[in-house]
Amino acid sequence: MSEQILAGKTCLVTGGGGGLGKAIATHFLEAGANVVICDVNEERLQATSAELSPKGPLKAIKTDITQTSEVESLFETLIGEYGKIDVLVNNAGIMDHFDPIGDLDMELWDRVLAINLTAPALLSKLAVRNMLAQPKPDGRIINIVSVAGKAGWASGAAYTASKHGLVGLTKSTAAYYGNKGIKCNALMMGGMETNIADAFSKGMHMGGYEKMIGVLNAIQAPPVDVNEVAGFCVNMTYGKGAGQINGATIAIDNGWTSIVG
Repeated sequence: MSEQILAGKTCLVTGGGGGLGKAIATHFLEAGANVVICDVNEERLQATSAELSPKGPLKAIKTDITQTSEVESLFETLIGEYGKIDVLVNNAGIMDHFDPIGDLDMELWDRVLAINLTAPALLSKLAVRNMLAQPKPDGRIINIVSVAGKAGWASGAAYTASKHGLVGLTKSTAAYYGNKGIKCNALMMGGMETNIADAFSKGMHMGGYEKMIGVLNAIQAPPVDVNEVAGFCVNMTYGKGAGQINGATIAIDNGWTSIVG
């Protein structure tokens, strides 16, 4: 059982129906938080809700985060239920097909950017506004990035651009709000055994995929343990020293980025 460092805090985890989002929600509950998870997959969301509800106060809300009205409704429900938001984890994301720009379907570009970058921007905007409205602002935003937020070989053009953009959003949010009580950081993830990893292995541009596999085989990097990451997320909120970290992009990748120039 985690230390109850999140007692009285309200945390929103996007993409919380499975994978890393579910693991983070689990650890947040065990740390004493009120947890709201959202996901576009209602079946997966409800299954996760049934599994995790015995651990603590959990609310599951089906949300398409590319729709402004649904995100606004999500926040209205969260604030109505718990009064405030303390922690936002922008975890939801989709992969591209590993296509380089010359082969890219621009409709896929629009969808990847909408989910991976525009949605976190909107969610962060609403979270920041509520955090600043508190008597003593003390909020946390954690953006789940990727090796593709630093490297060009780790995915296709759309996903790579979206994750580079999310790193930029992290730094901007940290710069503007760090001295106002809101800390924003990014976790640069390596490969994980999650539902996004399943999608990652299907329908890719094989030249890029084969290059990536060759790199990973060369450094023998094992998949990242999502439960270890989730525990780290708890400490990144209100653990000892967490308030001193702002605007950081922290690699959690078993050494993937050590080979990136």
